[in-house]
Amino acid sequence: MGVLRLAWFELRRFRGPLPRLVPVMLMLVPTLYGALYLWSNWDPYGRLHQVPVAFVNEDRPVDARGQHIDAGGRLTEVIRHDRNFAWTVTDAKAARDGLDDGDYHFVVTVPPDFSATLATTASAEPRQARLLMTLDDANGFIIGKMAEIAKTQLQQQISATTQSTLVQQLYGETGTLKAQLAQSADGARQLAANAGGVPPEQTRQGAAQLADGLAKLDAAVPAPPPAQAAGADARVLGAPVVIEVHNLHPAVLYGRGLAPFFFGIALWVFGLVGYLLLRPYNPRALAGRAGAVKVALAGWLPAAALGVLGAFVLYAVVQLGLSLDADDPGLSLLLIALAAVTFVAIAQFLRAALGAVGDVLILVLLMLQLTSCGGLYPVTTTPEPFQALHPVLPMTYLVNGLRITLTGGQGERLGVAFAVLGAYLVVALIATVFVVRHKRMWTMAGLKPSVEL
Repeated sequence: MGVLRLAWFELRRFRGPLPRLVPVMLMLVPTLYGALYLWSNWDPYGRLHQVPVAFVNEDRPVDARGQHIDAGGRLTEVIRHDRNFAWTVTDAKAARDGLDDGDYHFVVTVPPDFSATLATTASAEPRQARLLMTLDDANGFIIGKMAEIAKTQLQQQISATTQSTLVQQLYGETGTLKAQLAQSADGARQLAANAGGVPPEQTRQGAAQLADGLAKLDAAVPAPPPAQAAGADARVLGAPVVIEVHNLHPAVLYGRGLAPFFFGIALWVFGLVGYLLLRPYNPRALAGRAGAVKVALAGWLPAAALGVLGAFVLYAVVQLGLSLDADDPGLSLLLIALAAVTFVAIAQFLRAALGAVGDVLILVLLMLQLTSCGGLYPVTTTPEPFQALHPVLPMTYLVNGLRITLTGGQGERLGVAFAVLGAYLVVALIATVFVVRHKRMWTMAGLKPSVEL
């Protein structure tokens, strides 16, 4: 028998409606991994306009040099029309709650003294105003990198607002100088008119008026500062506003920020590999008198136990080798243990119900979760299909939970992560029990399997 004929026989082993899909699905695996991943990450920075950001204006307007200065209000209007991010103008409490819950990726706050400080830029002692940008690595490490873009764009918008404020003040100063020049000019005209022998008293009045106007002009024009002070003033005028970035729970290192994502990949792949080597259920137990629950649990426990041990080894290696230094090691270990047994239960169900097709489906689910769990870029920067998948796939909740246990953060999302993963575990085990019960109804396909592995 020739090589080609033997190869054809290998493909013909896949008989039946579902098994026939195995070669097709295997052929599509590179496309799924390559094309889907590229699609989800094709242009995340081009979708920053979908990233939710809070803006809080606590500025108190001031009156300086005859002008009303409301720099915070001007900046708020600029933000309302900005399309670089999905800005929400709100108060401080709502912004902080939204940041804790992950509803906002970062918060920009205009402090109460913003206008008052900007008003000094036209004075003899200018001071830098400041804005505060607050973010939280518990919402995603890459968000901090995107916040740097927001910082640059804000700096440009602030420069325009500041220039407007300075122009306002300069117009005020110009008006004062103009009035004083007019007064001096009147005095000079009186002197000229009285030069032709008019009584000395009027001459003295004109001279006094001229002297008074010139004195006011001298007072209005600030004296040049010392060289050192001039340099400091130039720096303030060159950058009148500084943006201070505050991270509530910094991951610090790139690897620590991405650890939740890679832990999720590792634990899901274990479920796939585990049931390539282990059986999802024991055929002898299936043919015996053991109940469906016992058969299903007996097929799950070995892989689950190995999965938990594997998760703990992974954590220990990363801790000892890379100094993971989780904010809460106990909860981190508990969460990855729960994720390991849950992912194993899902893999067991798919393998028991669909056989080789289930293996391919586990791979497909891995790809879908890599692109929709928000492990790298915020899910709001991905195309809509991945945003729709984000809340329904289990890896999302492992990533969200680990971000909190590793870097710190608000506990409500951690509780949701434990609850959802626990629900997936229970549903997967119950579904496997029903599959085992169905497998006990012997058919011709069961007696003569269409795919022999």
